[in-house]
Amino acid sequence: MPVQEYTKSTLPCSILNIKPSVATENEDAPLLVWIPGNPGLLYYYQEMLQHLHSKHPDWEILGVSHAGMTLNAHSNTPIFSLQDQVDHQVEVINNFSHENRKIIIMGHSVGAYILQKVCLSDKLVGSVRKIGLITPTVMDIHTSEMGVKMTAVLHYIPPLAHVVSLLSYVFFYWILSEGLSRFVIDKFMGCGSTGYQAVLSTRILLTHKQFVRQSLGLASQEMKEITTNWEFQDEFINYCQENEIFIWFLFSTKDHWVADKTRTHLSHYYKDKIKQERLKIDVTDKIPHSFVVKHAEYAVNTFF
Repeated sequence: MPVQEYTKSTLPCSILNIKPSVATENEDAPLLVWIPGNPGLLYYYQEMLQHLHSKHPDWEILGVSHAGMTLNAHSNTPIFSLQDQVDHQVEVINNFSHENRKIIIMGHSVGAYILQKVCLSDKLVGSVRKIGLITPTVMDIHTSEMGVKMTAVLHYIPPLAHVVSLLSYVFFYWILSEGLSRFVIDKFMGCGSTGYQAVLSTRILLTHKQFVRQSLGLASQEMKEITTNWEFQDEFINYCQENEIFIWFLFSTKDHWVADKTRTHLSHYYKDKIKQERLKIDVTDKIPHSFVVKHAEYAVNTFF
C-alpha cells in the first residue's frame, strides 16, 4: 500500500493505511498508529511499515505524516507548530478509531514527543494499550550532539528554515538533474543498495521548499520546547499507570540526537516509576537514530 494524500483532515497530510490480512474474531483489529520523526514524510517509513505488517498481519496499520508534509500542500503552506502536529495527529487517528478500540501507538524521534502529547489529549478516541518510543527525543534534545549544532546554527542564522528551503530547491530541483541529485544524496547519506527508498524520499524532501521550511521550522521549535521537563514526564507516566498501558523504549547508543546522559536519566526515571511488567527498555548499538534508512527490516524483526 503506497503513501496516499489524505483529504479528511483540517491540515494537509498523507497517510499509509494497511488493512489487516488476518481476521480477528468478534472484535476490531488493533490499530497501530505510527507517528514519524522530523521531517515527517511517510515515504521514509514505507518499507518499515510493510515489514511491520508482515510481522503483525492482524493489525491495522496507520502511518500519519506531519501536517504540511504531503505533495498536495501549497508551496506557501505555513510552518505548523508542535501543538499543531499534536492536534493534527489526534484528528486523523480519531477518523480511524472509535470508543474502546485497542490502539498501539509508536513514535520515532520527535514523533515520540508528539505521541506523549497525543496520549494526554482529552480528545483522543480509543483505548491505548501499548506505547513505543523509538530513538525518542522527548527531553533535552538541545544537549545532544546534533542538538548543540542545530542550536548554534539557529542562533547565528535565525531565518534558517527559509534560507535553506530556497537554496535546496534551487540546487536539487533546478541545477541538478534527477539522476545526479539521487547520486549526490546517495553518496552523502551512504545509503548503498539497501537505502534506495531513503534516497527517493530525501529527493522529494529537498525538491519541495515547503517541506524543508516545515522541517527546519519545526526543528527550531523542538530545540526550545523539548528541554528538561520531569513534570511532563510524570504526567505521561501517571496517564500510562492509570490506564494500565505498556511502555516500550528503543534507544540507540549511536544516537546523535539523544545524549547518553539523557538516555540514562530517562531509563532510570521510568524504571523507578513504572512496574517492571509494564515497561521494557531496549538499548542497542546495532541501529542509528534514523534506522529506517538502512536498518528497517532488522529493527522490525529484532525489536518490534
